[in-house]
Amino acid sequence: MGYRPTVMAHGVAMALLLPSLGAAAQQLDDVQVTANRLPQSQADVLASTTIIDRAEIERSQADSVIDLLQNRAGIEITQNGGPGTITSLFMRGTESDHTLVLVDGVRINAATSGGASLEFLPVEAIQRIEIVRGPRAAAYGADAIGGVIQIFTRRGGEGTQAALSLRAGDQHTQKQNLFFSTGDAATRLNASLFRRDGDGFNALASDASGERDGFKRGGAQLGLSHRFGANANLSLNALRQDTDADYDDCFPLNASTASNDCRTDGYLQTFGGRYDLALAPDWDMAISAGHFDERREERYAGERYSVTESHRNELGIQHSFTRANGVDTLGVDYRQEHVDFDSASPFAGRYAKDSRENYGLYGMLQREYGRHELSGSLRYDDDSRFGDETTGSAGYAYRLTPAQRLGLVYSTAFKAPNLIDLYGPYGSNPDLDAETSRNLEAFWAIEHDAWNARVSAFENRIDDLIAFDAAFVPYNVDRARIRGVELSGGWQYAGLSLRASLTHQEPEDRDSGERLKRRARTFGRLDADYALGDWRYGATLRAAGDRRDTRYTFPYGDTTVSGYGIVDLRTAWQVTPKVELSAKLDNAFDRDYTLAEGYDTQGRYVEAGVKLTL
Repeated sequence: MGYRPTVMAHGVAMALLLPSLGAAAQQLDDVQVTANRLPQSQADVLASTTIIDRAEIERSQADSVIDLLQNRAGIEITQNGGPGTITSLFMRGTESDHTLVLVDGVRINAATSGGASLEFLPVEAIQRIEIVRGPRAAAYGADAIGGVIQIFTRRGGEGTQAALSLRAGDQHTQKQNLFFSTGDAATRLNASLFRRDGDGFNALASDASGERDGFKRGGAQLGLSHRFGANANLSLNALRQDTDADYDDCFPLNASTASNDCRTDGYLQTFGGRYDLALAPDWDMAISAGHFDERREERYAGERYSVTESHRNELGIQHSFTRANGVDTLGVDYRQEHVDFDSASPFAGRYAKDSRENYGLYGMLQREYGRHELSGSLRYDDDSRFGDETTGSAGYAYRLTPAQRLGLVYSTAFKAPNLIDLYGPYGSNPDLDAETSRNLEAFWAIEHDAWNARVSAFENRIDDLIAFDAAFVPYNVDRARIRGVELSGGWQYAGLSLRASLTHQEPEDRDSGERLKRRARTFGRLDADYALGDWRYGATLRAAGDRRDTRYTFPYGDTTVSGYGIVDLRTAWQVTPKVELSAKLDNAFDRDYTLAEGYDTQGRYVEAGVKLTL
């Protein structure tokens, strides 16, 4: 369908103006974020951030992390079909491998492509998602040109709790989730088991066979923490998700035409630990370690075509020094990653080099002088494959009132070339340089009783973007300039809550002057929820303007994908304190729309379930 962004813009703008009605509600001051790798009040962070907590995850009845993130401020996501198929995330118009994604502090960006497999992440195991927009390389190193998304798995509390959720929906979809936690003031343990499967829908728009591309996934999450007296705490986390999904358009060996009998199966798992120790009243130390694995096996027409595995180990030590008017941070981290690859294709070679190491040293400071706030950071990275890189950031904010701030932030970032580009089996270039960026952002923000709002204007210039020549060999040539404005805010009064975001951007290839592909100029999201007694009602509007893409079928070339506007509805009834019934209607008006050229998306979808709290 065609879509006029002005309709969505007016709707979101009205939601942002509603705070003028005034009311009493929750403050943001007690919400903790990790934009600078240490806990802070969201109201004190200069970066543009969004937090999605467990309550919002359950209220939304979202099926995936993709549903939770889609069309949030600065975020666009494409997917090549239904659940379990490959996704790409574009943060503030940057490339799909320019956003760093972490689970409990552990990187999950693949060592091959550099992208993160969002389709592998289970919402059932997530406690909180923190979105930080804009370059964060000075804090996290490579890959954070567009921003950082950090996902925290579920935690337990004092006492014993358990919950069982059972859901069923269209296309023979079934979901089961069991959560359990127990603990006291010192020791806490929690575990989750989850499973989801269904027949799915036909992934390829041009496939007239009527076949469905089914999927199934399942896994577990485990968390353990123990406090050693008043000054030390140890936490351990583990997550495993197995996925098996059908998709379309692959080329079996010795076949002259594409097949729709394509299947990918594999897993993603993370293991992490952190030891926090207070060495003095104003001196805290944190030691962290993490491990990441991802495996993908591709089968074409029933035969194994390739297996790709990414592995990564991480270690870090951080010291934080609390001052009377701020905090200083010093840290060092180490990262080692390697790839295992095997393919039956005669056209695939092997990785000339399949591993790399990175050492990073960073320092950050934050200060408050009356109404003035300052922040700065500097980081040095030494990568064993492409060399060293120094990045930094500097920010200033002025408090117009106790609730309002004006600020300016300048930051630099880089993206280390992916192993597949440096030494991959299908065409590579070991002389690639890092992609680099310079970003300037100005903002106005307010947090006042019932409502909050932020307006951010930014310009990100990216140099040495990696492109591919006619023989599909990567090289540094492209330059991009991304200008944009983001509006985001929320309002809550009694049982009504509204959350809205609107992004307008110009993601431009500076050499050709054309808009970067798969990016809309305008997109946004509006979430509205209302609680009345034991009932809850909610709706979400997700909308975007048109996007440039590459034509899927012959004759190949540029094309334009129409914009869209999708409405999702939901409701829940708390039958008793221990029993909740819920239902949702996604894509309520059954709109035909496209996220990636040539691929279908979910039509109208109905799902219902019961949650038992034990």
